Amino acid sequence: MTGVNGKGQDAAQERISALLADTANGLETGAAPVDAVVRAGRRHRARRRTAAAVAAVVLAGTTGTLALTSLPGGNDSSAPAQPAPADGRRVFLPQISQVAFSTSGDVRWGVNVQVWSAPRDKAEAVKQTEAMADWGLTPATSGSPSELVGRTSYFVIRFYGPEGAGNDELTHRLVDSVSTSRLPWPKETEVEALTQPLTGEDGAHRLVIGTVPTTAKQVACHWKDGSTTLADRAPENSPLLSTDAVIRSVRGFPTANWFVCASPGSAAYQSAEVTK
Repeated sequence: MTGVNGKGQDAAQERISALLADTANGLETGAAPVDAVVRAGRRHRARRRTAAAVAAVVLAGTTGTLALTSLPGGNDSSAPAQPAPADGRRVFLPQISQVAFSTSGDVRWGVNVQVWSAPRDKAEAVKQTEAMADWGLTPATSGSPSELVGRTSYFVIRFYGPEGAGNDELTHRLVDSVSTSRLPWPKETEVEALTQPLTGEDGAHRLVIGTVPTTAKQVACHWKDGSTTLADRAPENSPLLSTDAVIRSVRGFPTANWFVCASPGSAAYQSAEVTK
C-alpha cells in the first residue's frame, strides 16, 4: 500500500459524513488529500447515492437471507445462470466498513475502508468513475476508466475533529487508494502497514492502519517510547465500540483483515507483528 496526499472536497466530506453518521455515529476517516473535484451539478445526485448507500450498508449487516422464489428461474435448478447486474455486484456504490474509532484528548478520530467491485466492461468502468467522483474520490489509475475493468478499487480514509463536532465538521483525509486485479492476500504472520498522524496533517505518526491474514487473532503495535498496544480480532458482526486497537473484517475484502492501532501517548509508530 502506498500513502497518498491530497484534500477532499467539502461536498465529498458531507456525503461520507452522512453515511458515517448512520453506520457508527460518524466515526470514519480520510488521511491523504483527495484530489478529485466534485462538480456542483452532481451534488443532488450524490445525495441520493448516499441515501441509497446508507440503506445498503444497513442491509449488509443483516443476518437474514433474501427469498428468490419471485425471481425468474428462482426455483428452477435447470434455468441458465444469469450474470449478476452491476448494481448487485456493488460496482456503482461502495461497500463501507468502519474499522475503528475513538477519542484522543478532546478529538474524535476514526478509520474506514471503502471497497468498489470490479467493473466488467468499459461502460461499467465509466459509470463507476463518475460514481467515485460523486464521493470526491479518484481511482489509482493513469486516468482512463478502461483501466478499472477487472480491478477492485479500495480507499482507506481517516477522519478527525473536535469531540463535540457534528459529522459535517469532521475532516476526512485519504490514506491510501488502490485499484488492483488481485487483492492483497497476506500469509502466516505477514503485516502490511500504513502510518499517519492521528489527527491533522503533521506530527508524530501515532496511527497505524494495515492488513493481516484472516487467521490472525492479535497484532502487537510497538511505539518508539518502548510501549506496545495489542489489537485483538473482533468477532464477526460484533457491534462497533470505541477502541484504540482492533482487527476487523472489511466488506468486499475477503483476502485479508484490517487492523488499526493508535498510540496511547505522543510516541510514533515503530513496528507491528502478528502475535497470535
